Amino acid sequence: MAIGAARPRQLSRSMDLSGVRIETARLRSERAVATFWRWWSEGGCRRTTAAIESGHARRVVPEITSLIEAIDPGLSWEFVPASEGGPHRLTVTAAGVPELRGVARRWLAQAPPDDSAWAYADLRDPVSGCAMHFRDRRLGFDEAEVVVDVGLSRADVTVHHPGFAGLVGSDPSIAAYLLLDAMCGEAAVETWVGTIRSNATAPGDDAVSLYALPGILREIEQENTDEAGEPAWQILHGDTSAGPMVAVVRVPLVSLSAPEFDRHVAVHVPYTDVEDCGLPGSASLPGLRDLEDHLVDRLEGTGECVGAESCNGRRLLHFYVDSTTPAHEQLRVACSGWDQGEVTLTVTDDPGWRKVQHLRV
Repeated sequence: MAIGAARPRQLSRSMDLSGVRIETARLRSERAVATFWRWWSEGGCRRTTAAIESGHARRVVPEITSLIEAIDPGLSWEFVPASEGGPHRLTVTAAGVPELRGVARRWLAQAPPDDSAWAYADLRDPVSGCAMHFRDRRLGFDEAEVVVDVGLSRADVTVHHPGFAGLVGSDPSIAAYLLLDAMCGEAAVETWVGTIRSNATAPGDDAVSLYALPGILREIEQENTDEAGEPAWQILHGDTSAGPMVAVVRVPLVSLSAPEFDRHVAVHVPYTDVEDCGLPGSASLPGLRDLEDHLVDRLEGTGECVGAESCNGRRLLHFYVDSTTPAHEQLRVACSGWDQGEVTLTVTDDPGWRKVQHLRV
């Protein structure tokens, strides 16, 4: 049984994007991560192991909770006692909040190597068993049914369970999310599930068992992975107030795919060969492709391009970069040679990848 401190899932999270405050919060978080691992190495690991093996695991919960909350109050954590001779596992997770994915990953990056006693993770694995407990009530997996609306790269899921009856406030939504995590694992849910809804009433004929959902998500993953096992790219078409739009996007567009890239750089590129529909013509297309390749090369692994939108004589390139590096300034300098108009950049701290969610379909 997992023991830990789970925060209610935040369905949305507002961020103060003031540069100074964001930087201060990150430095404070990094110091708290270092404090946690110092505590762990200087006796916390030994005391936690002893508490688990003596059957008094809850004795260390307040101390660990305090240390994790110092990193970020929105994080959740748990440890799962060893089974079948394996190690205990300590997990610190963003608990479904995209903005916290980088924080959890930085915690994991400072962890010691796994050994015979302890393993470390920032994502919950699927659980074994036939039920989970939430607010002192048992939610059996076999009682849960889901209605799945499958898109190109995500599935919106409505979870039906009679045990949701009587839950109030945000609790039904939290319980639905935790049921999906328990069945599919946190990585699959964050990567391939979009909107999650809860319902205590019996579903219609289009519902399937909760046990079917992992297979559905695996199919979505396979359809969005290329032959080399790399993320696939999608071509999207749409209409805007400025005219037709064509977008090319990398899948999946979620912060979990690169949590260290927490800053969005929008590169606005004008082009001179404009077709009647506003899209780039044959004289501009090679230059646009070369510019994108040049920008990616200049980043040298400190960021990546995840999508491009073309409309009304302009191409918008979506980059995510590591905010601890000068990557956004490197992009600005690399655009200076463009000869089809003035390139402008908009830089926004966006650890939750909110700036590209309109392209996740």
